[in-house]
Amino acid sequence: MTAETLTPADAHKKIVIIANFATDRVNGAYNVIENIALYTNKLGYKCELWGLSTEIDRNDYPFYVHFNENLFSFKLTEGIKNKLTADRDSIVCVNLHSVFTPINIGIGKFVKALGIPLCVTPQGGYHDYTFKKNYLKKMIFLTLFEKSHLRRMDYFFIHGRQEGDFIKKYSSKPCYTLLNGFPEGRIEKSIYNHQDADEKLKLLFLGRLDPLHKGLDLLLKGMQLLKDHAVELTLAGPQFNEASQKYLQQLIIDLDLTGVVTLQEPVYKQTEKEALYAAHHLFVHTSRWEGMPTGVIEALSYGMPVLISKGTNLADIVTKEQLGLVADELTPQGIADTIADISKNKYRLKEFSENAYSKSPAIFDWNKIAKQYADYVFLNE
Repeated sequence: MTAETLTPADAHKKIVIIANFATDRVNGAYNVIENIALYTNKLGYKCELWGLSTEIDRNDYPFYVHFNENLFSFKLTEGIKNKLTADRDSIVCVNLHSVFTPINIGIGKFVKALGIPLCVTPQGGYHDYTFKKNYLKKMIFLTLFEKSHLRRMDYFFIHGRQEGDFIKKYSSKPCYTLLNGFPEGRIEKSIYNHQDADEKLKLLFLGRLDPLHKGLDLLLKGMQLLKDHAVELTLAGPQFNEASQKYLQQLIIDLDLTGVVTLQEPVYKQTEKEALYAAHHLFVHTSRWEGMPTGVIEALSYGMPVLISKGTNLADIVTKEQLGLVADELTPQGIADTIADISKNKYRLKEFSENAYSKSPAIFDWNKIAKQYADYVFLNE
């Protein structure tokens, strides 16, 4: 049986996605996980989403089950152990969605002891750059627990080569690459309508203000190299932590970018996001590493050209489909050179925008992505 011949009728067992949820801090990864479950069910497969947290949970999906689990404990409660044991014969796989998490080490061992296939979606967590945060703790955890956890997996779902390269150090099991999508029916028309080639090039970053992860330090240092260009940058999003926010504020001052770079509060309403998109020319995402950023996909779906790093795992698509620009070198100079190029050739933005708006619905289609996901799961039944 091949992936092409699978149908919902073959899906006599259910997929169980287990993810760490804290519903008062919804982020891109949570939305991705929910959409995988939602669209897999829409296609006629059985898929349950089991959320783990010690916090009050308000997820209303009918396929959602909450377990009061301590993420920092290796020991499982009787609730989740009893549920896994009772459902063992009806589960085609358990798909974990976080890494370097004690509770998932315990779940992985228990699931394999029951004879249930096991896989993981790292969501960007398996990358060399992630070790720059809490390096010593992660290296100890990797040595004592995560290596064995990786070898326990039957297969992996990844977003790009960065994750695949890390996994291959410890496991020879298959890695299946999946895109992230953007919910259908949200975009009525392209919001991109910039005609004046003489106006300043206005850049937008919209996301968590994490200097290391999102490469915002490199982006700001690149902006300093563009003093001879009419370029402005808006950084909008929630702060990563107080120290990071102070670092960004001070870096803007130290680089003499106060009149060029604007730090803005986060926006959550879709109408507020659309207003930001419409007021800027280019969506910028210079991450050192990612799973696959939904912010970039959303901007593209609105018809907004992008400038991204290879770390977003979207570089190949952006280049092939001509949706924007990719910084070949993730350095201040490399970023500055890419911005300078489009600043001198603003006429390209219109083509990028038209491609983004017309092609994104087909490229980032959750129905197609969910079908690929289910096909891979049942191929490994």
